[in-house]
Amino acid sequence: MPSIHKFSPRAIPEDVADLMARFGLTVRDLLTTDRQNAKLKKGQAVARALILHHLPARALAAAITPDNDASGAACRSFIPSLLELAEREQLTARAMAWNGCPWATAGCGGDGGGCLAFSGHGGMGQTVAAARGRRTLAMISAPEVYGRCVFFACMRHLRAARRDGLPLSVRLRGTDEGPAIGWHRLPVMITSAEARSIADRYGVETMPGILPMGQRLDVPDLHAYEYSKAPTDGALGLIAQRAAGFDITASFAADRATACHDGLAALQNGFRLAVPVAVKRGDPLPVGLTLSHGRESISVPTVDGDRHDHRWQDPHGVAVMLRTKRSAGSVASVADLFSLQPHDRPQRLADGTVRLAWAD
Repeated sequence: MPSIHKFSPRAIPEDVADLMARFGLTVRDLLTTDRQNAKLKKGQAVARALILHHLPARALAAAITPDNDASGAACRSFIPSLLELAEREQLTARAMAWNGCPWATAGCGGDGGGCLAFSGHGGMGQTVAAARGRRTLAMISAPEVYGRCVFFACMRHLRAARRDGLPLSVRLRGTDEGPAIGWHRLPVMITSAEARSIADRYGVETMPGILPMGQRLDVPDLHAYEYSKAPTDGALGLIAQRAAGFDITASFAADRATACHDGLAALQNGFRLAVPVAVKRGDPLPVGLTLSHGRESISVPTVDGDRHDHRWQDPHGVAVMLRTKRSAGSVASVADLFSLQPHDRPQRLADGTVRLAWAD
C-alpha cells in the first residue's frame, strides 16, 4: 500500500515519486499550465488551467522506430532516448502496439496528418515530443499509479489557483484519449493517511479508497472538461464520460464515415460539438451550423472556440467553431480532410450534409 514521505515538504507518495523518477518526470511539471500554453493563456482571467499532453494515435511507435524520419519533421521522427527508455522498462512491444486515439481519422494522423499534437509548441522539435513520449510510456506502464500522479499534480495546482482567487480548469485529453480504460473509469487509490494529508496540504476533502478519476476530480473550484472523438454510447462513450463527472465537448471530423450521424447524436444528447473549419486566423467564423443525416436534421448556433479553452463556460448544444491549425509535417490535402470548408453551400460528407451560416 502506498505510503507518504512524512518529512517531504510536498508529501509525494512513494509509488508516485518512483514512477515519475523512472520516466524522467515530476509531479510539478506533469501537466502543462496556462503560463506555457498560448490558448490557455487567453482564459487566465477566468481560471487557472492545466492540460495533459501525450503522444497521439500511433506516434509513440513512430518515435521508437529507428528508420522513421517523418518526412523531415523532427517532432514526428525517431527519438533515440524514447527507444532506450522503452527497452529499459520492457515496454517496447506495448509501445509499438499503443494507439492513443482509437477514433482518429485519416486527416488526423499518418503521413501529412493534421494532428494538433504537432502544432504550436508541439511542433517545435523533439524536446517536447520526447517529454510527451515519456508521459505516454509512464501511463501505459502503470496506468493506475499514473492516475495517482495526475491527481496529486492537480491538487498542487488547485491550491495555487485558489491562492490566486481563481478556480482550476483541467483537461486530461490534451492530445490523446488517455488510458485504454478511459480517464473517467480509471481507478485512483487514496489511502486514509493520504486523504488526511491532502486535506491538510491542499484543503481538499477526498474519500479514502478506490474511486474513478471523475469522482476524484469532483471537488470545489475544479472544472474537469474534455474534448473527445468517442462515440456517444458505450463504456468509453460521451454519455459515460459525462456521467462520470467530466464536462464533455464532442469532436467532429468531416472525414469520418459516420460524421453526420455522430454529430447529430452528440447534439441531440446535449453535448457541444467542436467543429474545425478551414478559416485563416483573424477571419470570421460561421454563426450557425446545420447537420443532416437521412431524414433527420438539426440547426444550432455557434461559439468561437478560439477565444479561450474553458469549454465548461459555453452552453450545451452549440457548435464550437475552431479554426484549423496547421501542424508541423502536415500536408494540406491530408490535414484539411477533417475540416469543413469556409462557404455557405451544402457540404456533402460520407453520410449526410453540413451547411454553415455566416453573418451578413
